[in-house]
Amino acid sequence: MKPLLNKVTLESLKHRLDAATRLLLFIDYESVLVPPAASGAPIALGNEERDRMRELSERNALTLAIVSSRSLTTIKQLIGFSGIYFIANNGMEISGPDLNVVHGEAKRVRQELVPVVQKLKEGIKILPGVILDNRQYSVGLYISKAKPPVQRRSRLLMEQIWTPVMDSFTLYEARHEMVMRPRVGWGKNRAVMFIWNKFSSPRRRPFVIYLSADESDEDIFAQMGREGMGVIVSGTVKASRSKAGYQLKNRAEVNRFLDWLFQNVSRMQTSSISS
Repeated sequence: MKPLLNKVTLESLKHRLDAATRLLLFIDYESVLVPPAASGAPIALGNEERDRMRELSERNALTLAIVSSRSLTTIKQLIGFSGIYFIANNGMEISGPDLNVVHGEAKRVRQELVPVVQKLKEGIKILPGVILDNRQYSVGLYISKAKPPVQRRSRLLMEQIWTPVMDSFTLYEARHEMVMRPRVGWGKNRAVMFIWNKFSSPRRRPFVIYLSADESDEDIFAQMGREGMGVIVSGTVKASRSKAGYQLKNRAEVNRFLDWLFQNVSRMQTSSISS
């Protein structure tokens, strides 16, 4: 595991950018760009972060993709500007300037979620502190603000509602969030490869950087290979167990790196134009 904000590492990265024709920059929204939403309420980008993202997206040599577990509609509202790519709903929704894809199986079972969402709405009326997140193609319950007895009742409610439809949906819990989503052989890692391949040709593939602090993204880190760079945003202990090759310790370091990237992608773009 190498610290990314290291003079030697950045110099090496600069050479890799100079040799590339395009950079694909994937950033996990919830774990990198905003503070953790423990309450379940979505958090919009701050003005400074939004300006930084917009400036990056306007570089011709860079393609920005935001990754989120939220619905496509929600993450677009939280970002607040267009012209970039989105991987939403754990990869089931992919959108961009010339792209609008929803996984076929997610569309097929969408109507099965309607009664599920209604039952959850009714069930949480007596569960103070529990928040429902209807993502259209999946549904989540946030329980971190609820007292332990209410959390236990929330898990029981979710499991009772999920059991009759378990052939169509999976159920998992992470960070006090329970999510029911279609049982498909598709996820964020496949969606990342979908966009990566979109910008690839038989002769050349773009260079990829993936930034995340989400433990579920280890499969994505593992598939970066020589053509990509996985960057975990985390403390040293957690980073030491990660398949990412590089580390940023916190959001402050993320901002420093993105500012560095802005300058060097600009340089890469100028070099490309003049050659």
